[in-house]
Amino acid sequence: MSVRKYSRTRRALFRVIERFEPDETTIMVVMAAIVGVCGGFGAILFRWMVDFFQGFAIGHGENTVELLMAVPWWKKILLPVMGGLVVGPLVHWGAREAKGHGVPEVLGAIVFKKGVIRPVVAAVKITASAITIACGGSVGREGPIVQIGAGLGSTVGQWLRFSPQRLRTLIGCGAAAGIAATFNAPIAGAFFALEILMRDFALVTFSPIIVASVVATAVSREFLGDTPSFPVPDFTIENSLELPFYLVLGLLVGLLAVIYVRTLYASEDAIERLPVKPWLKPALGGVFLGAITIWFPQVYGVGYGSMVQALNGEMALGLMVLLVVVKLLAVNLTLGSGFSGGIFAPALFLGGMLGGAFGAGLGQIFPDAHHAVGAFAMVGMSAMVGAATGGPLTAILILFEMTGQYQVILPLMLASIGAALVYRSLMKDSIFTLKFTRRGQELNFGRESAILRSFHVQDIMEVNPASIEVTARLDHILKLFLENQEEHYYVVDEVGKLRGLISIHDVKDILHEENLGQVLIAADILREVPQIVYRRDNLEDCLLKLGHRDTADLPVLYGPEKPVLVGVITRQAIFEVYNREVLHQEDKGIKLVTGEARMHDCVELPEQYKVQLFVPPAEWIGMTLQELALRPRYNISVLAVKQRTLLGGLRNEMPDPGRPLDEGDRLIIVGEAEDLDRLLADTNTRAFGSPGGN
Repeated sequence: MSVRKYSRTRRALFRVIERFEPDETTIMVVMAAIVGVCGGFGAILFRWMVDFFQGFAIGHGENTVELLMAVPWWKKILLPVMGGLVVGPLVHWGAREAKGHGVPEVLGAIVFKKGVIRPVVAAVKITASAITIACGGSVGREGPIVQIGAGLGSTVGQWLRFSPQRLRTLIGCGAAAGIAATFNAPIAGAFFALEILMRDFALVTFSPIIVASVVATAVSREFLGDTPSFPVPDFTIENSLELPFYLVLGLLVGLLAVIYVRTLYASEDAIERLPVKPWLKPALGGVFLGAITIWFPQVYGVGYGSMVQALNGEMALGLMVLLVVVKLLAVNLTLGSGFSGGIFAPALFLGGMLGGAFGAGLGQIFPDAHHAVGAFAMVGMSAMVGAATGGPLTAILILFEMTGQYQVILPLMLASIGAALVYRSLMKDSIFTLKFTRRGQELNFGRESAILRSFHVQDIMEVNPASIEVTARLDHILKLFLENQEEHYYVVDEVGKLRGLISIHDVKDILHEENLGQVLIAADILREVPQIVYRRDNLEDCLLKLGHRDTADLPVLYGPEKPVLVGVITRQAIFEVYNREVLHQEDKGIKLVTGEARMHDCVELPEQYKVQLFVPPAEWIGMTLQELALRPRYNISVLAVKQRTLLGGLRNEMPDPGRPLDEGDRLIIVGEAEDLDRLLADTNTRAFGSPGGN
């Protein structure tokens, strides 16, 4: 499609939507259904591609262990190497975001990249992951389809030029659609997106994601059938005394989850340091991976066949224990060397084998007791996924929907929570968020806070600030205050070390004293600086310190080991970053909490400051910001003006003092809470008055 036809199509769509004037929820629900269809067909296409490439590699069939029996040993080694020679260059030069399991890249797009995922990522991911799995990579299908679905959702939103907040929601819709279609689990798909990716259960987010998940599942069932992913026999809990054993299993799985996550990242670091071209490393890992599959074909590909064996109690105790170790090694080689695939299936495999071995061991210790090995395997699978991913609720729902076994829901819940508690006591980050912590980025806070924490003081500070030497005489200091508009100066010694500050209030009492100008020096009248920041501090911590003191700026020091003054950071500079990076990302400006009257929605800032979305009263329409004079009259700043656009959205514009306000405009304002309350009271009582008076 040409660029001209592309633009005409989009404009025609805008006109149709605008004619019906849909509200925000309606727009997002319709778009979620479209993304759900795309995600459903994306999952089907991915499975077809895996089967297609597997047909060339070892033949068609679900039981890869049986298929590998007919493959000569040299081909078992050659297949992962050949796959690596294709996947390595494809990912390196096509889309490096497709390397690994992909979910951290989706999280990064939601939090740090305004919901933008490059369209090429989905294409590279679906191809690279399909080849990886077909050629023996010990990874899963679920992680790739999350990134594929999220990429499709983001691409649709970018084509329609949606706001960042809508893009984020569509990413969640795409991820939910992918999980739902792959696992045949609509509830788990929705909760995966809400619990792990979005961390937001608000109705405006919840509704579209549910719709996308349901639609994707319907598409998947139409073409793949409505059967559980793991057909297993019925399990029963005959005695409540069995429950403590499931709790013990959960504790063991929590320890295994810690080992799984730590060894995975350790293998990435170790292989990263090898003096080999990055695009050749998957082939290098493939050599060792192929050697493993000669003796342990169970770790080839996704491994669902072996998991079904464990669930049916058809695998020996010793083999299950051995497979826990071998699978860990195979997964680390696969993902650590740069192949593309998911971590869900390996986590299910590890948890299932440990659970099955635990159940089989109990059967040998207590031969007269009834212990279903498959029930312990199933519970171990759920606990492992929940602990490693940081989503125990999602894991419980996934296993429940994948197996259709409600009878073991109590053990599932008990073991999953136990595993999560053990994991959290040993590790702060999940397998998804650890990548950001290692980079120095924080995801455990709100979206706005996370963005502010991604900036450092040195990124926006004023360098080479005006300062006074500690030996400067009083007459020189007075001259500086008389000739400039500064309220204070920072005092430094001969090597630039911060010694204190001098404000205009410190010298006003001695302005008229005679003969002191040549006697007193800065060291005699300086006072201690109440708060300082270092150049590597993040902006959120800096804003908190500013909120604790009634000051407009803070001195910036090089570091604790070198307390040299290198700059000054102002409150206004942080607000500008907040405005640019946060408010301009949201369709409605900010995360909104309903308030009263015109005081619609606000985000709390440290201490007394608020950023507020404000609807101008009718009396303001036609007036300019210059005429309103909010800053001199109320000490309130206008950060942005929101104007209506197509599709019921709002466009952020920088405030133009000379532009008259239109009906429907909204203002994003910032100021102290008491000043905002005063403005609100005046507008409600019509006491705002004409320009120039109160």
